Amino acid sequence: MPDTASTPLPTLLCCPETPRQAASLQALGWPLRTVSELAPPEDGPALGLLCCPDRTALAQQLHSERAFGLPVVLLAPPPEAAERRALLARGVLAWLPADAEPALLAETLQWAHDLAAQLQARDSAAQARLDERKWTERAKGLLMQARGIDEAAAFALLRNTAMQTQSKLPEVARGVVRTSELAEALERAGAQRMLSQRLVKLQALRQWPRLAPPERREAQALLDASAERVAANLARLAELLRQELAEELAAVATAWAQLDAALGARQVDLARSDRAAQRLLESSETLVARLSERAGQRPVGLLAQVTRLRLLSQRLAKEGLLAQLLPGHDVSGLAGGLDEFIKAYDEVRAAPLAGPTLQPAFAAVDEAWLLLLRGLRVEQGDAVQRMHQGSERLLQALETLIQALQGSLQLILG
Repeated sequence: MPDTASTPLPTLLCCPETPRQAASLQALGWPLRTVSELAPPEDGPALGLLCCPDRTALAQQLHSERAFGLPVVLLAPPPEAAERRALLARGVLAWLPADAEPALLAETLQWAHDLAAQLQARDSAAQARLDERKWTERAKGLLMQARGIDEAAAFALLRNTAMQTQSKLPEVARGVVRTSELAEALERAGAQRMLSQRLVKLQALRQWPRLAPPERREAQALLDASAERVAANLARLAELLRQELAEELAAVATAWAQLDAALGARQVDLARSDRAAQRLLESSETLVARLSERAGQRPVGLLAQVTRLRLLSQRLAKEGLLAQLLPGHDVSGLAGGLDEFIKAYDEVRAAPLAGPTLQPAFAAVDEAWLLLLRGLRVEQGDAVQRMHQGSERLLQALETLIQALQGSLQLILG
């Protein structure tokens, strides 16, 4: 007999009627409950007892193919081969004649309960191994894409990292995937900050009277592409965050809806667009801050600093364009923006970053930054065009730098 004092027995759900052995089972410690249909209860573990005193009752149970959802013992006349297969498929683990002795039925119930627990443990272990393989495959794919290596090299990198850090391979694989997802979320949230300024910059550029028709069409194409990128970032962030930081992400979505409406207005109002862009910038800043808290001091945290450079570059160009196009526009943001970009860029350059693609990327940023500075220092005439071209070059260089950082082993392996 089971030791019911140390191992409480599960509730025995009797369906569709109570068996004649009920009193004896209760005396042996089995809590009974009669139900019309076998299904997992909400109040704890249970075992099913399917009571079919004759073949008619047994046949009625074969009308459905739905799994019971819990381990079941069958009390019935001997089922035929086809019936047995159908009952096994639904979750029946053992069979006894309807008039089985109570002691034998109790032992069979305990056997079915223990067997179900072992099967569940085995299935859980198998699922865990499958999940581990999935993590490893995803991590290998990320390494292959980021580092341009084959599958064998990616697996060797994971294995060597696990050995060096005295970790299990699945743990390292999960870390790679989660770090990559956090890095992508940081990059996309950071991009929303930059795009808020870029959109207004491009809208301002289209208002410049000296812009040639082909250049105006190009500016509109860039504006449309930037708006599509904002929407795509929002959709992808929802996937990456999986309902986390929902309030912060909703604020970004609301701010974007306001900016989108301002950009689509029939009458262009740069001041309105700039105010809406500021709200998108601020809500995106909040989201980046929450993600940066998760990154902590790990290398992935540097990504937030680098993505901020994109924002500062586009805001600087936007302020320069608005100063040219809006009479009386406050130009104090222009001087402050210069100082802010230089300070932020110096901090990034001082970070312990290494990699074959990082130094060329930094050199491209340096060159593009000088081009933007020259545009900002021109008084009138070519100033608008030079600021636009310089900011586009700088943005492209910073995008390349971000890609190089995301592909660095320092970031991927945390």
